[in-house]
Amino acid sequence: MKRRNGFLVSGLVLLLILSLLSGCGGGTETQQGATADDKPIEIKLAHSSPATNDRLETACQEFAKAVAEKTGGKIKVTTYPASQLGGEREQLEGVQMGTIEMAALSSGPFPGIFPDIMVFDMPYLLYTREAAFKDLDGPVGDEVRDRLLQETGVRALVWGENGFRHFTSNVRPIVKPEDMRGQKIRTMENPAHMAIVRVMGGDPTPMAFGEVYTALAQGTVDGQENPISLITSMKFHEVQKYCTLDGHVYNPYLLIINEDFYQSLSSEHQQALQEAAELWREVERKLNHEQSEAGVQVMKDAGVEVYELTAEQKDEFRKATQSVYDEFRRQLDPDLFDRVLKAADEANKSA
Repeated sequence: MKRRNGFLVSGLVLLLILSLLSGCGGGTETQQGATADDKPIEIKLAHSSPATNDRLETACQEFAKAVAEKTGGKIKVTTYPASQLGGEREQLEGVQMGTIEMAALSSGPFPGIFPDIMVFDMPYLLYTREAAFKDLDGPVGDEVRDRLLQETGVRALVWGENGFRHFTSNVRPIVKPEDMRGQKIRTMENPAHMAIVRVMGGDPTPMAFGEVYTALAQGTVDGQENPISLITSMKFHEVQKYCTLDGHVYNPYLLIINEDFYQSLSSEHQQALQEAAELWREVERKLNHEQSEAGVQVMKDAGVEVYELTAEQKDEFRKATQSVYDEFRRQLDPDLFDRVLKAADEANKSA
């Protein structure tokens, strides 16, 4: 009997060992018989634009589709629009820390970790979209992306388009610099944008993007400044009386990815993300332009008084904000500053 019990115990021990060995093998079995290695790599892609009827979410969905196709479904991108993962500053911090893999952000929050990006925020630097593309997609744009990576660990795959920023107000139309005096204008948390409003006598008031509509409706601020596509998609035109199409800053988007995560991918998957990002850039820029063109009429139909400045009026604004260049050339890398200004001047002439 003792011998029989000994065989029974030995058998149970053997079964336990075999079970443990099978569990430590080349991947755990799922109910469908697939291994854990078959699970796709997950990417969270965050942004702050609306979840519907907006060019950014549409472009991000196209990016997700392209990534899935190019990787045979081995990478899955899920978008998180409308600040679901926090405002732009929180999204940028998330990508830098690696808690969020990717984000599509305006340049607004970047000065906090990379001040030199503000060279593109100088007032009336670029005159047309074509000039902006030549500048950003050229050598100086590449240099700024490289510096961002080296200094922050955040890789910008491509530049997108947020668009030319314009002023709106409930106090008076801003058609000459002195019209800004005394007006409380919401800006991004961007020192250069705040300086533009301040040198014209306004009161720059940074606040989270998701709070702007309520602040305008309640009179907490008198106005704000954004591209037309965002003014209309966020319904700011419903709570503003005047809009001035001055284009004081050309504001890009950056499609960014955490560098450690990026380096964990195979070279084939890195290439797939880069190719999908270039598609995102083309789709997003095209849709932004279309939404901006249509947005002017949307504002007019809603009763907003829209003012388009003459060349002479724009010159007045350029002269009134010239001190912003002097202020930030002292704060930023002066050599990079001068190279960007030179490239912008060449782009304006050739575009």
